[in-house]
Order: sequence, then C-alpha cells, then structure tokens
Amino acid sequence: MAHLLHTPFLPSSSSAVLPRPHSRIFRVSSGRVRVDAKLHDISMPPALSCSTKIVPWVNNLTMAAAASASTTETDSASAGAAKRMGRRYWNINLQEMMEAGIHFGHGTRKWNPRMAPFISAKHKGIHIINLIKTARFLSEACDLVFDAASRGKQFLIVGTNSKAADLVARAATASRCHYVNKKWLGGMLTNWSTTETRLHKLRDLRVDQKNGRFERIPKQNAAILKRQLSRLQTYLGGIKYMTRVPDIVIIVDQQEEYTALRECITLGIPTICLIDTNCDPDLADISIPGNDDAIASIRLVLNKLVHAITEGRASTS
Repeated sequence: MAHLLHTPFLPSSSSAVLPRPHSRIFRVSSGRVRVDAKLHDISMPPALSCSTKIVPWVNNLTMAAAASASTTETDSASAGAAKRMGRRYWNINLQEMMEAGIHFGHGTRKWNPRMAPFISAKHKGIHIINLIKTARFLSEACDLVFDAASRGKQFLIVGTNSKAADLVARAATASRCHYVNKKWLGGMLTNWSTTETRLHKLRDLRVDQKNGRFERIPKQNAAILKRQLSRLQTYLGGIKYMTRVPDIVIIVDQQEEYTALRECITLGIPTICLIDTNCDPDLADISIPGNDDAIASIRLVLNKLVHAITEGRASTS
C-alpha cells in the first residue's frame, strides 16, 4: 500500500510541485500528453464541489507530476526494484476513469459513513469518489490476481444485475474464469456438495441432449428434462466446469451480491469488490471504490482485472 501524503495538494497553483515520489507509477493522461508519474495517495482538494472541475484538476496534476518526474535512469531503477518486489505497473489512466464515470457515487442521503475516506466532494446531491484511491486499490487488485493466475488459481466473477450480467460473462470468457451472472443461489459455495451434484446433473443432461436421447423418449419426459436443463444452464452455466471452490472471487456489486460475499467470508475465500458510496469497504479483502451502476465503469474495472489475469497465466507458459 502506498503511504498517505500529509502535505495538501493545491491544484490551483501552477508552481505546486510534488515531493520526491516513492510509490507506484500511474499513467496520467492529459489530451495528447502522457507522462509516467509516481504519485502518492493524494486526495482531491476539499474546495472541489463540482464534477466539471475535475478535468482541470487532472490537468494540473499532470503538470505537477511532469515537473517532479525523475530522470530516465531513476525511473528504470525504480521499475526494476518494484518488479523484484512483485509489483507491476498497470495502465491505469485517470482521464479514462473520469470518462467512464467511475468517480460518480450515490446520493448523499444513501451512503455508508465508512466510505468517507474514499469520498472527495459533493456535487448536486451526489458524492464524488477519489480517483487516486480508486487507481491505487485497482492496482493492488491487479497485482493480486496476476500473482494468483501465475500460480494456477481459479477465479469466480459474480455480477447478477442487469447492467453487469453481459459484461461479467464476456470478461470471464475472455480470461477463462468461472462466473455467475443470473442469480446467486443460496449456499452455492457453503453447500458445495449440493452444488456439485447439480453440476453433475447439468453435465449429464447436456450429454443426453447432444447424443439425441431426448428424441428417443416420450415427449412429456423429454419436455421435463429440457426444462431442467434450461434452468440449470441459466443459473449454473457459468460454473459448469468448476470442480472445486474458487480461490479468489471478484464481485461487481457488493449490495446486490451480499449473500455471495458472506459465503466467501465464511469460507475464508479472498474477495475483490467494486464498491459504491453505499457499501461497506471493510467486508472485502480489496475494495475498489467506484461507480457500480454505470456500464462503462464496470467494463473498465473488469478489463483491467481480466488483463492482469491473462498476463499472469501467460507468464507461466
């Protein structure tokens, strides 16, 4: 974890220069200018009260970061040292996160006080999430899944709301992970013996359908088996190849998937959660503060994690 910076950052001052950096590298983009800047965990200025002021803030942040960037030799040495420590640099772009709307939280009346450290400002009745902390925890999550993927661990991605369902299925398919995107059945992990029995039933019905057995039995019996197959495929199709409890679970919406999160906590399974301002950041092992309602926000976070998983598996081959 990067250390917090105690010196306040003043974006309105053009002469503001960041102290000598020691934390990980983030990609900071401003128009066509892109620099590698090592940033501390910097909070947005308290005076920020309008989301339209975030873009100039990022531009000033880029200028200050560029002014404080060290020489090429120092950057190379720092990159080599971080790589030896097991940390890698992911292309986490603040401008890209803003365009995806990750910084928009829930209304100020619907928030969890434990999310206060991740909130920078209020604007028109909604909370604005600190993107620097989002980038920090997203980078930590990418490091975790990279290391786990390089050791052959199994992942389960959970997201059952209508906006995340298709994105979860695509991300899991691209990274060869298991997923649940329709409905979380209670006890899917804690009562794994029953879930495994249902998975065996699903595989048997798929084999029978492929071999044409449904056409050789009475139509009434075939209709019953087809309904069973359709139901099992809907709820368990994403985990039909899962042979044991997953090693890491990625949850898109903590409020929606609270049952899944509690089962992971009961079994001691590490979890990575995308949490909005109405969630509890202490429940998951790594909580990524961000908008869990916008499709673009969910897609961006999943793409980063999927890329890290893919890179981790490729590193072992």
